[in-house]
Amino acid sequence: MKFKRPKCLVAERLKEEGLKRPKLLFYPGRGDVFNRIAYKLVKGELGILKEEEFGESILPGKVVGECDGVELLALRGDVKPDSAVVKARGSVDFSGISFNYPTFAVDMSLFDKLLPSERKSLMVQLEIAYGVIKDYLTPENFIVTSAGDEAIKILEEFFYPSVPFQLYSSLPKVENVIVLDPFGDEEFTHEEVTPDTLIVVGGIVDSSERMKGATLQILPNVKHRRITYKGSREIVPDRINEIVKIVCQYLTEDITLEEAVRRNITRDARLRFVRKELQKNLVRFLVNGELLRGIPEELYLKWKEEFELSDFFFRKGAKHVGGFIVFRPSVFDRVIGETKRRKKRVFVLGELKDEDIVAVYP
Repeated sequence: MKFKRPKCLVAERLKEEGLKRPKLLFYPGRGDVFNRIAYKLVKGELGILKEEEFGESILPGKVVGECDGVELLALRGDVKPDSAVVKARGSVDFSGISFNYPTFAVDMSLFDKLLPSERKSLMVQLEIAYGVIKDYLTPENFIVTSAGDEAIKILEEFFYPSVPFQLYSSLPKVENVIVLDPFGDEEFTHEEVTPDTLIVVGGIVDSSERMKGATLQILPNVKHRRITYKGSREIVPDRINEIVKIVCQYLTEDITLEEAVRRNITRDARLRFVRKELQKNLVRFLVNGELLRGIPEELYLKWKEEFELSDFFFRKGAKHVGGFIVFRPSVFDRVIGETKRRKKRVFVLGELKDEDIVAVYP
């Protein structure tokens, strides 16, 4: 199933009260401010006062968040507010809102196998992933499981003075558990997710690929689901916080899983994609005894648009394959024969004109 974010639930309640532009009377902080404020409003940590209840004029602010036509204001700006968010009890009742979301768990059962540098990277990824959860769901929807003594010690040191999320030495009792695994037997889908679902991400940071496939060892008797982009794993980010963000966007927005992946493709993932696809799609030509490699213009333009690839990525990819050209279909009008080099098909060209070439990446 799909889920409405806390800020959208709060926005619906505010519109029922005729309010569309509440303003924070304090510094907004980091992350998705509206979603984090919405959580605190429902929990009673903050309140909303209408302008007439506030007792004085509320200064204009600028929009720092929006959902369903409700704009959250803060700081100085030129948008007039109709209410104030205060660090006190408010007049708008949010008790009818309940948060029912799946929980994300990072499994630490393989923590002892990580190198010191990988452990440090894992802590950073956990911190960012926790922030992502607060931006899309609530702080309660993030936990760490299978945390042994060593893992707990390092977590407590990193998050001093206190770890902001719950730690479990084993798996909490949950009806539906899904492990996100790049080698899972089926594609991950929102149709399998309910508020009682625990979505498990492996606490693995592998700087040398020595732990490739290790996620298969995590809870082997529960469902393992993969995230791919058009069947490919290579372009899917492998950092925990990035995976969590992809899934959160997919579960809270009217988009496909592929679109969520596409939005979050990292620089490294783009480079991996270009290198792999170049190797797979290269067309070889022989011109005056010189071997040239190339890709069709249509494919080149498709990649550029779909993955927002700049020349930087193609230049990097060119070094991986020994350079290539981007050619127009007219190049095949110059073919006068075929041969083979290292069992690869090679088109022999009588000539190659400038009009046949779109770009050259030496």
